[in-house]
This record gives sequence, C-alpha cells and structure tokens, in this order.
Amino acid sequence: MKKRILLLTLLIMSLSPTTEAEIKPTCKALEDIFKTKVSAENGRCGVEIIRKDLDLTHMGKKMSPETMEVVFHFTFEQVDSQTAVMGELALVEDEVNPVIRELQKGNLDVSALHNHMIHEQPRIMYIHFQGIGDMIQQANTIKKAIDKTK
Repeated sequence: MKKRILLLTLLIMSLSPTTEAEIKPTCKALEDIFKTKVSAENGRCGVEIIRKDLDLTHMGKKMSPETMEVVFHFTFEQVDSQTAVMGELALVEDEVNPVIRELQKGNLDVSALHNHMIHEQPRIMYIHFQGIGDMIQQANTIKKAIDKTK
C-alpha cells in the first residue's frame, strides 16, 4: 500500500505545473531584459519597476511613488505551451498614446485606461494590458513601451 501511495504521489508531482526550479531560469531571462530583480513565485515571474523619474504630489503634498503606486507591474505565467502576461503601467498623460501604440504593435491587448487618484500632479493614468504568446517577444514589447516613457 505504501508503495502505491508513493508511486501515485510521484505521478501527480510529475504532472504538476511548472516548478520553481524550472521557472527561475525563465525569470532570469526577464531580469536581463528589464535590468531589475524579477520575483519567481508559484510558477510565475513578476516584475515591478517603481517610477522614480517623476516629482509627485497628491492633494498638494509631496509623496513617494511607492505610496502612490506609480509603478510598472506585470506578471508572466506559463499556460500550456505559451506564456500569459498581464500588467499595469502608471503613465503621465502624454505617455499614454505612444505606450498604447507600442503595446498594440507587439500584439498585446490594452484592456483598461483609467486613473486611481484625483488631485495628483502630474496627472497619472493607468493602462492595463494582457496577452498570450512568446514570453521573450512579450517582454521585449513591454520594454519598448516602457522606453516611450520619460
């Protein structure tokens, strides 16, 4: 009986989704593209880049980009033989159209454009995007979109 349980456990483990050991080299490739630390957790690679290039105020008070969540954030996950990506980019208004164009050129869908705050300076807009395809192609598209920011 113990042998059957052990064999069944090994079989289930072999059929499980991507392991952390398998995902880490994938995340390393993203670190090379984005030049930042990438988290590897539960088969996903997460990227968060804080926008430190903006002088931010909210309700007339100087605030940090961390508090105001002025970041580029996206996550990659292996789905079957492809990679799904979903993310959000915090942009100033004049960056919105060039970034959207770049995402669309790379076959990523823009699913939302909205604000999170009122009374902030500069005005911050948030773009949500998604796609399924080749991870490196997606990452390069996102990098080109980020390069359209200040």
